[in-house]
Amino acid sequence: MVNILLKHKKNNESDSVLEENERHANIVTAIIMINIFLTQIIICILTLLDVLFLDKNTTILFMVIGVVFLLIPSTICLKIKGKGYYTKHVLFFLLTTSLAMINALLTYTSLAILVIPIILAARYYSKKFIIYVAILTTIMYGISAYLGTYIGFTDLNYIDLPKGTIVRIETTLEDAIDNLNLSQQQIIKSIMFESFVPKLLIYLIVIVVACVHVSQSGKKMIDRQKELSEEGARIESELNIAKGIQKNILPSTFPIFPEYKEFDIYASMKPAKEVGGDFYDMFLTDENHLAMVIADVSGKGVPAALIMMTARTLIKNTALNGYSADETYNKVNQMLCEGNTSNHFVTSWFGILDIRNGKLEFVNAGHNPPLLYSKEKNNFEYLKTEPNLILAIMENTEYQKHEIILKPGDKLFLYTDGVTEAQNENDELYGEERLQDYLNTHIEQDIENTIKGVKDNIDSFVQNAKQFDDITMLELIFKEKKGESR
Repeated sequence: MVNILLKHKKNNESDSVLEENERHANIVTAIIMINIFLTQIIICILTLLDVLFLDKNTTILFMVIGVVFLLIPSTICLKIKGKGYYTKHVLFFLLTTSLAMINALLTYTSLAILVIPIILAARYYSKKFIIYVAILTTIMYGISAYLGTYIGFTDLNYIDLPKGTIVRIETTLEDAIDNLNLSQQQIIKSIMFESFVPKLLIYLIVIVVACVHVSQSGKKMIDRQKELSEEGARIESELNIAKGIQKNILPSTFPIFPEYKEFDIYASMKPAKEVGGDFYDMFLTDENHLAMVIADVSGKGVPAALIMMTARTLIKNTALNGYSADETYNKVNQMLCEGNTSNHFVTSWFGILDIRNGKLEFVNAGHNPPLLYSKEKNNFEYLKTEPNLILAIMENTEYQKHEIILKPGDKLFLYTDGVTEAQNENDELYGEERLQDYLNTHIEQDIENTIKGVKDNIDSFVQNAKQFDDITMLELIFKEKKGESR
């Protein structure tokens, strides 16, 4: 049932595209008809001024034909914006009729006038319609060629004159033909078989076939564009689902541990694409220990997001088993290295805070150094330690942990390189110095507004430049030791 509905939807969308194309093709045809009419006006004016030596009565007839068969219907078509199922049929019937009349009056016109309708018909991307126009044009021009021998200005080059015939044109071309020693049937036969039939063969064999192929190629192009559009919509839909899944697995409701008065923590992530490779997490390994992690997976998009979810799960599950920070990363690195055929790697900072005494043990796996705020010094400084090797790059790596003591009022600000490496239109980096300056000039802000403020400051710096990397930040404030109250 689902497949039937999808197929029905696809057919409806395809029909909609072809209908829109048909309306546009109708408008193009109408504009061409108006241009043909304008050409007739120019010919008429030049004839009346004796610049062109055509019969003045004939040129007036041109104008009448142009108004009725070209100007009026094309104007109506433009007025209705090319809409209507029978619009194209009416337009092409009137167009071929008017051109056939012109051809009957001027039988020595070139093949160009014959191909106008079929070239326009190719714009509709319909094989059936092209064949219809080809048949209609053939009929109209067959009649035109026949009538042209009676009412038109016949080109004597089309007539096989008897050997030794001398033609003196002292009056009109029609009188000259009448003076030839030829019957009307001979003239018609000569014109039809020596002029019209060769044109018709070229028209049918070369031009019509070419237009059919062009039309079919155009239709295939539209169908292919439809397929790509549908595929793009499907991918976009799946990416939006993935984005929602990624957003839901990262903690987003703050305060996340409202029952704990000893600390507060806040984080945010802004992916560069629909899904990102950055992640953060915070969780309690027991009632006395808070674990926090921030990481950046190499690459962007879906592959990085898949590695991100794997790494996050492994870190959390391993730490929940009671391992220390260094032991956790020893094991996680080993698991990430196994089967890492895509050669993705992870930079990460992972810490475990003992809320009873403020002791923070942490491991830096090739990640950006965090900023530590000391309430005693009243400023942020980079917590730079010797980093360990990044995760998922080498098996059997031993990670070294570091320890510091947080005092009540101290803060820890973690971030990924999407923050400091954000670029403006002049290719300038936001940089570590700007980040530190912002934090030190907004010390009184709470942790949520600090992170939002940094993001706004980055946006102000980069302005219209495109975001090339995920921007992730996490901040912790240690308020008091467990068991102590202010």
